[in-house]
Amino acid sequence: MVKKVNKKEWICAWCFVILSITVGQSVGESEGAAPWTPTWADTLKKDLLKGYDPSIRPSQHYNVTTVEARITITHVEINEIKSTLSVYGWMKFNWIDNRLAWEPMLNGNITKLFLNHSDLWHPTKDQTNTFVKVTSEGMIEYTSALQKQSKCFMQWEKWPFDVQFCSMMFSPWKPLDAMETHVALVKNDIPQGTTWSLLNISLETHVIFDFHEGVEHRATQFHVVMKRNSNIYRSTIIAPACVLIMMNLLSFWLPENCAEKLVLNGINVLVTCMFLIHFNEYISYYTNSTPSIVLFYSQSLYLSGFCLLMTIILQSVVKSMSKVPLYPFMKKLIMLDVVVYMICMKKPSDENLDDICEVLEEPRNNTDEDQSTVHGVAGYQKDWMIFTTLLERIVFIIYVIIFSLMLYFHF
Repeated sequence: MVKKVNKKEWICAWCFVILSITVGQSVGESEGAAPWTPTWADTLKKDLLKGYDPSIRPSQHYNVTTVEARITITHVEINEIKSTLSVYGWMKFNWIDNRLAWEPMLNGNITKLFLNHSDLWHPTKDQTNTFVKVTSEGMIEYTSALQKQSKCFMQWEKWPFDVQFCSMMFSPWKPLDAMETHVALVKNDIPQGTTWSLLNISLETHVIFDFHEGVEHRATQFHVVMKRNSNIYRSTIIAPACVLIMMNLLSFWLPENCAEKLVLNGINVLVTCMFLIHFNEYISYYTNSTPSIVLFYSQSLYLSGFCLLMTIILQSVVKSMSKVPLYPFMKKLIMLDVVVYMICMKKPSDENLDDICEVLEEPRNNTDEDQSTVHGVAGYQKDWMIFTTLLERIVFIIYVIIFSLMLYFHF
């Protein structure tokens, strides 16, 4: 009697046949390929890392592990918006790990071997873009890319002639006892940028004791001194400041009845306000402290505003008091030789004096009654003009002193 085969058994049988054919083809293809033979480097790597613990320091507990660190700086920059210091370069570490030493004669004359950084002990926590080379003496050369950023508390008081002192703490060494780290700066040949110039780079290795954990952290601190390239600012900030000072001082030497005095003082106030608005929009995003140059323009605005106000008041006084004689003590004041020399910059006895000097000399030979009859209303106005001119000369001297002090302290 023939046994009836169900559908499931037929499917299993066909799967077995297909699998057998596939395996047979694979075996046939593999028989023609040459078998892989491990190289000396493969065998050596396997032997060195057999039983190797990367978490253990490569020395006995009573010995000192000396790590030679060399740092190459290729680029340094300061981000003013974020107030950060960025350092780019390479860090190379060298130390001896006797567990990774071998005899070249017994290992195919191999004198150096390249390993994965994750398989070895290393003194830092940085493992980005690393390159590890091991020699037969157990000397390890551990190279890693240096890309560090840290906060740099910038000082804006001397902007745009500021010099920034920034520091950066590299990744602290592991809190291990009996480990020394010798750090040296190999290269700091950094190309000068368009904004900052590098003045100095230094490295400092020190010890930080953690009282909570009771261990020491040996770390290296990176110090950099950078100066802003302020040549462009001398043309866009210093030159206008000097011109504004000259315009403020020259306004005192214009005659009282000159309408250009108001125009000149008004231009000073307007230009100074525009500079302050620009500084507020640019610097306020970076810091809350006020740079010295901004203080200079702010104080100049007060002086220009006072000069404009004084010009308006003095011109109003000359026009309104043109029919009133000058007060006696003021009259005696403008008759002094010192006052005549201060206004005319000439001796009273010199010839060819201008109108104001002639008015000053006439009262020396005439009485008040003669002067009032000779000059009349016009004489009173000239007297007031001479007195206001004297006030402007005095204020001019005060302004020269104030501007000199401002330039000394702010620049």
